[in-house]
Amino acid sequence: MFNFKTNVLKRMNMPFTIVFVRDDFDENLIEALNQVVNEIDKYLKNVEEKFSPFLPESLVSRHTDLGEELQDTFFDLEYQEVYGRSIIAKKETQGLFDPFFNGKYNPTGFVKGWAIENAFMKYIKPLIDSNIIEAGAINGAGDMQVGTKSNSNFFWKIGIENPEDKEKIIAKYSLKNGAVATSGISKKGQHIQSDNEINHVQVTVIGNYLSDVDVLATAGVVANERIWSEIVENKLLTGILLTKEGKKRVFEEGKITDVERT
Repeated sequence: MFNFKTNVLKRMNMPFTIVFVRDDFDENLIEALNQVVNEIDKYLKNVEEKFSPFLPESLVSRHTDLGEELQDTFFDLEYQEVYGRSIIAKKETQGLFDPFFNGKYNPTGFVKGWAIENAFMKYIKPLIDSNIIEAGAINGAGDMQVGTKSNSNFFWKIGIENPEDKEKIIAKYSLKNGAVATSGISKKGQHIQSDNEINHVQVTVIGNYLSDVDVLATAGVVANERIWSEIVENKLLTGILLTKEGKKRVFEEGKITDVERT
């Protein structure tokens, strides 16, 4: 029987839930895991201070104020990584995901998933690999990176909410390792744009890394059917999409199927 230790942090104006799984937790281990949670909190705080467009001293705000002019502070390695990958995300989604949505650089739509993934790889995965915990996860407002020991029989059971009825589940996934991201009309941020009418109510994408699937789920909300089908097929995506017309569209490793909504 597995036991769970759960901690909730508040960063970037959203809850982050950290979960540790093993057969039991003694006092020494709990103390050590609490320190890990503190380190994750410090990391997320640093990310927020560096990338928030709402903080005047963040690198993003200073970059925006200076336009394209760079100072030594913009040679920060994390800043370079986020900047480069957010530009690549725009290209790979045919402009649906745009870090320059209002003419100013704003990587907010990329940073959350990237930060969760990084925190997981840096603080949670080593605990799994060294057999300190059976499994672990970080969930930020529904988007998550999860992991489990290779020889474990523990699986993460993940349910996808029906956006029209939060008491109902439209899909269930069983994962040992990977990432799940969900975007919807109610959660749609300004970092996505579309020249066509938005017809997708909610999109969930399952994959290996949250920084990738979070971008794709966001782009999927505003993509038209043709572009989304191309992206799903080219990237062999797995997940589920709901349309305004009431269709539930399941895609698995690039193959798309319409099924009845329940």
